[in-house]
Amino acid sequence: MGKGSKTRTRAVKLAKKAELAGVPGLAPVERREKDGRIRRSTKPGYERTEADAALRARCRQMGWKARPEDMAKARVQSLECDAGRVLHLLCDRPDEVARLWSAFAGLCGAHAAYAKRYLGVRLHAKTAKIEMLVERFEISGDDDLDLRSEEEKARAAVTNWMRWQGDLGQLDRWQQATIWGAVREQTALIRDRQATDEGRG
Repeated sequence: MGKGSKTRTRAVKLAKKAELAGVPGLAPVERREKDGRIRRSTKPGYERTEADAALRARCRQMGWKARPEDMAKARVQSLECDAGRVLHLLCDRPDEVARLWSAFAGLCGAHAAYAKRYLGVRLHAKTAKIEMLVERFEISGDDDLDLRSEEEKARAAVTNWMRWQGDLGQLDRWQQATIWGAVREQTALIRDRQATDEGRG
């Protein structure tokens, strides 16, 4: 007979004595983990995975409840920045959002490729990473499998960038300023879950 069973037996005897004496019983106690913490499954507000936490944050940003159908909607890539969020606020159909987002993502990609290949600068800061020797049959997710020469890549980046410049040059000045503000994330497109005047542009 272990120590735990003796303790349980003693607790039952004390509870019976207290009941006979008219003393109310103790409230049930929530079971804890071995280290004393509340169990993760019963802890209020516990997020099961990092993805759930991110999806709940996206739902809050859009003013949605964190229901399963809203969590599924929050998985789209366009909700990662204000430009995509304002598209979701202003467009009624998901196919229209997808079309406009692909155009915006194409502009951002062309801008980044031009800056990297032709200007020799990166648009985003480099972060620290631990360099490791690559295994014989291993590739990195950072590497693009592009068989063109560096000169061909630079020429393609410039051509694509000039095409975008021509397309944007046909817009009004204020529309161009709004688009560049969105690309550089310098313009407030959303305020209090509503599109600003710049966001509507």
